[in-house]
Amino acid sequence: MEQLLSYASENSGSTSGGSGIWYIIMAVGLWKMFEKAGEPGWIGFIPFYNQYKLCEKVMNNPWYWLRLFVVIVPIVGWFMYFYFAYQMGKATAKAYGQPDGWAWGYTFLAPVFYCITGFSSQYSYYGPYGEGDTRTGEARQAKTVNFDVVEKAPEPAPTPTPATAPKEDDIEFDFHQDDLTE
Repeated sequence: MEQLLSYASENSGSTSGGSGIWYIIMAVGLWKMFEKAGEPGWIGFIPFYNQYKLCEKVMNNPWYWLRLFVVIVPIVGWFMYFYFAYQMGKATAKAYGQPDGWAWGYTFLAPVFYCITGFSSQYSYYGPYGEGDTRTGEARQAKTVNFDVVEKAPEPAPTPTPATAPKEDDIEFDFHQDDLTE
């Protein structure tokens, strides 16, 4: 038992430091997202309350985040956790006018995607499930990046210019090249 406790105390520092940085990145992203949604930004730094308010803003169901505690149930709970996290991500993507594919980013890399959404002027808050989004399908797609490969037309070959011999004035002579310095 002592070995287990000493191992835990020796290895807990780096894990909690990384978790702290991860949480700060998430809180900063949520700060900007809440400001876009008309809420005070400091909510992003309050644990549990930030998830409560996020679910209220994107799903119109502030208590949905409690379903994420299903993770305490072994095996089945883990799968259910990812299902509920994906549903929250999907609602967040719709509420901020993003394609449904962003739900995977909100599920697995939430702090990064919160920062992208919060700091980008490209995304606006449209209400729970994107109810206030009156854009057409084409306008929604215009906000996404298109990585289609476009074939470029070949450039015309440059016209060859006739080579001219250098004039006597263009040639420089070095008369000291034969001098040996020792």
